[in-house]
Amino acid sequence: MIGPEQLAAGERAEAAGDFLTAAATYRSVTTVGDESVAADAYFCLGRVTWRQGRFDAALLAFESARALAARLGDTELVARVENGIGAVHYARGQYAQARRAYGSAARTTASDMMRGKIILNLGVIENIEGNFPVAREHYEEAFRLFQATGDQASALLAVHNLGMVQADLERWDAADASFLTALDLATRAGNREMIAKTLVNRCEVLVQRGSLRDAVDHCDEALRIYADVGDEVGRGEALRWRGHALGCMGELAPAERGVQEALHIAVRSGSRLLEAEAARDLGVLRGLLGDAPGSSKMLERALALFEGLSAARESAAVTALLALPAPERSLRR
Repeated sequence: MIGPEQLAAGERAEAAGDFLTAAATYRSVTTVGDESVAADAYFCLGRVTWRQGRFDAALLAFESARALAARLGDTELVARVENGIGAVHYARGQYAQARRAYGSAARTTASDMMRGKIILNLGVIENIEGNFPVAREHYEEAFRLFQATGDQASALLAVHNLGMVQADLERWDAADASFLTALDLATRAGNREMIAKTLVNRCEVLVQRGSLRDAVDHCDEALRIYADVGDEVGRGEALRWRGHALGCMGELAPAERGVQEALHIAVRSGSRLLEAEAARDLGVLRGLLGDAPGSSKMLERALALFEGLSAARESAAVTALLALPAPERSLRR
C-alpha cells in the first residue's frame, strides 16, 4: 500500500499548495510495480508540473500516463489526461491543439464532472479569443455541472473565471462580486493557489476603480504564496499586474523592472499570453520613460503575439497604442 499512501500524501500536499513536495512525491510513486497506481501518479505529476508552469515536464508526464491508461483500458483516466494535455497547449497559446485534446477528452468520458472541466476549459479559450458571451455561458454551464456533482474545487474555479469574463465585459461590480466569492471559497477551503490567482485577477477591477495601492498589496500577497508553492507562471502574472498598477501610479522605474521580470518568466515557461501582456505593458512603460524606439519595438512584439493567439480585442488595442506618440501611450484600458 506504499504507492497509494504516497499518492494520497502527494494529493494532500498539492491541495495545500505545496507543489514542490507534491511533485517529488508523485515522481517517487511512478516507479511502483502496480501500473494502475503508476498511471495515476504520472497524471498527478503532469497536473502539478503544469500548475508550476513547467510545460515540457507536464507533457512528458501526461504522455506516460496516457500510455499506461490506454494499456489498462482505463478510459476515464485517458479522458483526464487528454484534458490535461489540452490545458498545457492552452497555456502555450496553441489553441487548435488544445481544442483537439479537449474534444478527445469529451468523446472519451462518461462523467458529468469531467464534462464540466472540459466545458470550463473551452470557456477559457472562448474568453481569450474575445467570445465573451459564449465564454460566460460555458462557465455558467460548468458551474451547474460542478454543483450537481459536488465538485466544489472546480465550482470555485468556475466562479473565478466568471469574474474574469465579467471584467472583460466591463461589468466591474459583477466581476468584483465573483472574485470576492471565489476568494472567500478559496480561503475557507485553504486553497492557496486559488487565493493567489484570485488576488491577482481582482487587480483589474481595483485598477479600474483607481484602488492602485490595494492592487499592489494584492500582488505582494500573491507573490508570497507563489514563492512558497513554486508557481513561476503565477509569479509572472503577479509581477505583471504589480508593475501595471505601479505604472498607473507613476512609479515607472520599479514598474518597468517588475514587468521585465514577468516577460523573462513568460519566455522561460513558454506562456505566450503572459509574454504578450507583459510586452504590451513594457512597451507603454518604456515610452513613458522616454524610450520611444524601445516602446514601439515591444508593442510590435505584443501585437504579433496577440494576433497569433487570435486575441482580436487586444490586437486592436495594441494597434491603437502604436498609432500614438510614445509619451501619450497609457496602461489604462
